Amino acid sequence: MKKYCPFLFVLAVLITLASCQKEIHNNDVTPPGGPTPADTIPNTANTEVGTWNFISLQGTLSQTAELSQAGQAIKGISTSNFTSQNNAGTVKFDSVNMTATGISMSVNTTAKTLVYMNGSLFDSLSTPLNQTLPAQNATSGYKKIGADSLYFQDGGFLNVLTGGLVPSAPSGCKLVFSGNTMKMTIVYDTVTTQDYQGIPAKVTIHAVLVATLQKN
Repeated sequence: MKKYCPFLFVLAVLITLASCQKEIHNNDVTPPGGPTPADTIPNTANTEVGTWNFISLQGTLSQTAELSQAGQAIKGISTSNFTSQNNAGTVKFDSVNMTATGISMSVNTTAKTLVYMNGSLFDSLSTPLNQTLPAQNATSGYKKIGADSLYFQDGGFLNVLTGGLVPSAPSGCKLVFSGNTMKMTIVYDTVTTQDYQGIPAKVTIHAVLVATLQKN
């Protein structure tokens, strides 16, 4: 049974990540979101200003946990994707502030995890992720960059969109307009050090989130 201890440890780390029971430290952090996307849509008639209904959120998430235990190098790579259901709420933009009101959704998906020990595949597993996010409100200042990009100075919007699945942080997003629909794409990357029972783990998160809004 001793050989299963590293696997159980990584599993615990990954489940801890998925359930957002985090102990995040400020060291080894790279700024999330990267540079604000460059303007590629010259049509100035398209604008975010107004009140929008929240239609859905699509997400692709990848989390990698790396640690060393008893001289063994252990890595867990967990991936998942989802399209939210039971969506509700509105988002209002006034050219300076974004106000999200009553944003709620449910997520029903599966996280697939591969566990490696000293570079060799040790085990794999699937973990159901079923979560209903209660109605949330948030306000975040933002700046318009060109015609198709926004930059949010704080993480309120990112936090309310993910129900805490992705840590709050300043972020940029790319806008795509189609009729009365607006899609907001956010790319999030961060590296943190997390502790589990006193053992540090390097955790890398990559997320691509696409929120679809429809104008009122």
